[in-house]
Amino acid sequence: MVLDGQGAEVDWFVGYDPPAEKFEASLAKITAGDGTFKALTAAYARNPKDVPTVFGLARKWSERYDEAKANEKYREVIALDPQGQAGTYTQDYYKITVPYTEFAEFTIATASLQLSQKPDLGPVRAFLAKYPKSPLAKQAYQRMSSYFGYSAPKDEAAKFFAEYADRFPADPMVLNSWLSRIVRDKEPLDKGAELAAKVEQMTSFNPSPSIQSLLAQFALLKGDKAKAEELYGKTFMDDRTTEFGYDLVGYANFWVNRSENLESAVAAVETALKLQPDSAYFLSQAATAYLKMGREEKALALYGPAFAKKNAADASALSSYAGFWARQGKNLDDALAAAKKAAEAMPGAYYIWMTLSQVQEKLKNVPEAVKALEKAIELAPEQVKETYRKNLERLKASDPAKK
Repeated sequence: MVLDGQGAEVDWFVGYDPPAEKFEASLAKITAGDGTFKALTAAYARNPKDVPTVFGLARKWSERYDEAKANEKYREVIALDPQGQAGTYTQDYYKITVPYTEFAEFTIATASLQLSQKPDLGPVRAFLAKYPKSPLAKQAYQRMSSYFGYSAPKDEAAKFFAEYADRFPADPMVLNSWLSRIVRDKEPLDKGAELAAKVEQMTSFNPSPSIQSLLAQFALLKGDKAKAEELYGKTFMDDRTTEFGYDLVGYANFWVNRSENLESAVAAVETALKLQPDSAYFLSQAATAYLKMGREEKALALYGPAFAKKNAADASALSSYAGFWARQGKNLDDALAAAKKAAEAMPGAYYIWMTLSQVQEKLKNVPEAVKALEKAIELAPEQVKETYRKNLERLKASDPAKK
């Protein structure tokens, strides 16, 4: 609540969402008198027939959960602008824009759906009949689904969910809400199996934990423990953890490559490391972020000599480590030791010799870099030999001893 010097209400908003700057901006907007309850009330006193002002007051009361006062203003909107010509409202969360009047009618029509006892469905049905193609239609069905999902008799629930699914057949959450009611009732299993198969197929590209949980519950209801384990067992969560880690690192890479939002990028990659602390890839990405921030000591602590020592028996890890520091032009002595050890362990791997050549070049050991690159060419597949040969020509030309 924000009050003026006389204790009168200027404005309000409920709840807090980070970041703090967003909260501060909301307060600054209020103190500037921009669209506040006080400003709207004054405007309403001057012109009670201005639809945007009346709608603004309705939204203020709605945000404060005072439905009686909100609906009073919504009814004024409908009376003043029955054809919905006075302007539009954008519902930010759903990114939906509709006329003030349509939103007012929707809000009044769905008000009774919040009640715990059997709601009056007449108003919302009338709204859907009047606005069959409204962007708010799905929300109307969603709100009705709360009643049909928990309280309505089974036969009524079955009819409603069949209608709901027919209206939005491509939305897995719609089918999931129907399956949830079936799991609660423990029947009908045949319809549940049909819905479960569709939901699983529709969400296979990015399975949601909440959906997988319900699918597993249905599998257990059918007595199929193996299917439940497949859907929502350890493997599922391990995969989700890995995918989330890569999502975090992808986010970090996006901003690190632009040298922006670096604090957030570092926080993301550190979270990934909490999920998989031994991931060489995650460690290297964290090191990249720290180097971008000028924190070389932190990069080395994560992905420096201690890492090479810990992974002394892993030639591929050592080679990747050496290549990373060669690209950075830092920690080159340890990178050279790692590359040599990798080449000793896997002498037939052409890419390791290429990495060794890169490290030697960064250390300005051109003759040694040439030798390693010649070995890489000897072992490399035909499709990369030509590129390596061009690199070899460039490298030989750069040798100060031959100039």
